[in-house]
Order: sequence, then structure tokens, then C-alpha cells
Amino acid sequence: MPSSKIAQKKLNTNSQAASAAEAGLKYQNTTDGWGLRADFDDEHLVFSGDFNKRSIWQKIVDFFIPPNFAKASSGKRNGGEDIDVYNLFSKNAKDAWNQSYNIAKNQRRDVGEEAIFLALIGESSVKNLLARMKVDAGAAAKLISNYLMLGPIPTPKTVKKIPFEAFKLAVKLRGHKIGSLMLLGALLNATPEENILQAIFSNAGLTIDKLEVLTVWIVNLGYEFPPNSKNAKLLYCCLQAESLEQHFGYFFEFPAIEAAVNLSSGQSLKDLEHKKALRILVKAGSLARGKGTKVITESLVRQAAN
Repeated sequence: MPSSKIAQKKLNTNSQAASAAEAGLKYQNTTDGWGLRADFDDEHLVFSGDFNKRSIWQKIVDFFIPPNFAKASSGKRNGGEDIDVYNLFSKNAKDAWNQSYNIAKNQRRDVGEEAIFLALIGESSVKNLLARMKVDAGAAAKLISNYLMLGPIPTPKTVKKIPFEAFKLAVKLRGHKIGSLMLLGALLNATPEENILQAIFSNAGLTIDKLEVLTVWIVNLGYEFPPNSKNAKLLYCCLQAESLEQHFGYFFEFPAIEAAVNLSSGQSLKDLEHKKALRILVKAGSLARGKGTKVITESLVRQAAN
């Protein structure tokens, strides 16, 4: 079976593969361009999106030369087929990944987690997520750019893990492609605590649980969180909030939705808490109209709950 079909089969995952996603990845150094591969479940993952001129040029050649004439990107290993994770990137994810190389090159440095983050900020889904989390993308980009002028040393081991961590997240959330939000989730998961990105994530209150909910919502994935879990109720309210946005022109900040869910906890039967949370959000919308705003904040939600 061709590598692309094997990879697509893995992303069109079942519950067994999703459970494997929780088990983690096993990394091994290699002598290829990327220098790292990962074992995931029964698959061997490789990555061809290494940052060098030859690699970038080869991508341009592959774009113009028909696939039948292009060199195969997969190979046999220990009786199994290698999956090239780069082939599973969405177009936006590939654009961001390659843009991070240009960002680092312009700064005359190797690609680090910060350059990948700067590139991701330009993607619409990431902009949406950051806006939902009340993060000023422009201010974050300026902060990181100024930080990079201080010359921090990139951590190549972390950078090399990002594609595989993004693959793992895509499998868990039943994604058909590895999108920009999966790469952002990989940064959140893999970046060392001392990195400035973790300070940004922490100040925004962005955790991997919240990122998963936002990713399923923004990308419209078919993943279902465990019934009656907080994430299931958050996702329900996010989807209903989107309908209110389309009808009334609101914009719901994620902390507002989270506050509604928290405030409804224990106030009714457990399997009806999300309905109560939705009523709070609707009332918050009415308060917003009275105040002449369409942004639904946590403060408005708390007022609506009283």
C-alpha cells in the first residue's frame, strides 16, 4: 500500500489507534536529513520537511513535476512502510512550516520553536484560536521578534519532535490532515517550560485540554469527548455559541464559555449542566446588546449568572 494511503488510514483512526496516541511516541535518531524518526503504534514515522536549501528546492521541483516521475518519499523499514508525516500536513501547515525557515533565515539563525510560532500566527485558524483566548497576535509576534534579537539558542531536539507530536494530536482528534492548530498543540506539548512560548501560553491560560476543544470546534472535527466531561460540555457550548454568533454577530471569548460551564457545574443534573451553561451564554448576549457590544466576555457571563 502506498505511504500516502497508509498515512491517511492512520489519520482516519479508530478508538484503538486513539488509545495508542495516549501511549506516546518512541524516538530514535537517524542519519537522514531530519535526523529523527518516531515509532507510533505499529507505524514508523519519518519526516522530509527538513530545513535546508536542498529540501526547499526539492519541494518546488516536486510541485511542478508530475507525481509519477517524482521520487517516492517512503521506504521500507524492518518489514514495514515508513510514513512521511510531512505529506500529511495541510497546505496551511506546510506554508507555515516553510515560512518558519524563512523567518529564521532572515534572522541568520537556525529554526527554533519561536520561529515556528511566528509563522503559525499568520494562519487564520491560529489567529482565531488566539483571539478566542484574548491574545493579541500582533503583540505576541512583536514580543517574540524582540526576544529573538537577544539571540536565544534554539533547541533542535524539540523542533525535530514537533511534526511527530502534531501527528499524534491529529490521530487523537480524528483529523484528516495535520493542520496549523495541530502544530500549535505540538509546540504547547513539546516546548520546554523555560521557553518564552510557555510563558505566553500560561499567561493566556491555554492548556492542551483547551487547545483540543478549540481545535475540534474551529476545524469542525468529528471527535467526541467523553460524555458529561467538562470538554464535552465546553464543545457543546462552543458549537451553540457559533450559532449565536452567526445569528446575532456576537464574538464569544473562550474564557466566557468556560466560565458559563464552570458556573453551571453542580447547579442542575450533571447531564443538563451544558443546557444551563447555554442559557447563561444567551443571557450574556442580551446584556452585551444592552451595553452596545458584541464581544461576550467572562465578566458579562458572570453578570448573566447572577
